[in-house]
Amino acid sequence: MLIDSHCHLNFKSFQGKVNQVIDEADKRGVKVIVVPGTNIKTSKKSLQLAKDYQQVYSAVGIHPHHAGQIVKELGFKRLKKELEKLAGDKKVVAIGETGLDYYHYQKTKYKDYQINDQFKKIQKKLFLLQIDLASQLNLPLIIHNRQASADILKLFVSNSSLPNSKKGVFHCFQGGDKLLDWALKNDFYLGITGLVTYDKQMQQLVKKTPLKNLLLETDSPFLIPQPLKSEKNFPNKPANIKIIAQTVAKLKNKSLKEVAEITTANVGQLFSLF
Repeated sequence: MLIDSHCHLNFKSFQGKVNQVIDEADKRGVKVIVVPGTNIKTSKKSLQLAKDYQQVYSAVGIHPHHAGQIVKELGFKRLKKELEKLAGDKKVVAIGETGLDYYHYQKTKYKDYQINDQFKKIQKKLFLLQIDLASQLNLPLIIHNRQASADILKLFVSNSSLPNSKKGVFHCFQGGDKLLDWALKNDFYLGITGLVTYDKQMQQLVKKTPLKNLLLETDSPFLIPQPLKSEKNFPNKPANIKIIAQTVAKLKNKSLKEVAEITTANVGQLFSLF
């Protein structure tokens, strides 16, 4: 049994194809799929998918890329109430994805998008709001980090509510050694994506990280693994989690069965699935 711990079935790439994608995943041994939200709309879509499909579970949250616009539209208090309402459903297993993102996107729907001190401040406040909500509801976090490792570490170290929460997973982990050391010391999980099939840095990360701290994720429809990447066989799909598992098994010198069993148990423990 395999689990895709992070897949965006709630994105347009899968519109009208969800049945087919889930069936294909099931045939490849992927029996559980966790779908994170990135704003209110996709969080609601994630929850609806979880209600429609037994093997799908939802996470609700606000991706830092959307922080400026969504805070402008709703404000922090109303936004927290919206998330809290969604997170009350029994099929919501985490808050996320949330975090910090200081990468300057060339393609974005936001006309005035720029990474400046004001936007970073909004991102941090929104991230702390979701950390507090996760602690309040006893839910784990799905954490997005892009070029913001130092600030994420500062927020966690200084945030008093974190020890009361159920921790979480650093989705598609791309932090440095300091964040890695802190994450492992504090029993966080690291999400391993299709990057592991060709990215040497992630391959080294897998080699030095205990299996008990790893989750497998496709981040579908993004980050498609090799050889599908070279073949331009897009979009990425949860069925491809097996390719990631096989690569991790090879890097760790373990059997596919052992990697599947341990990473599945990790997801089950983090998200209280079984």
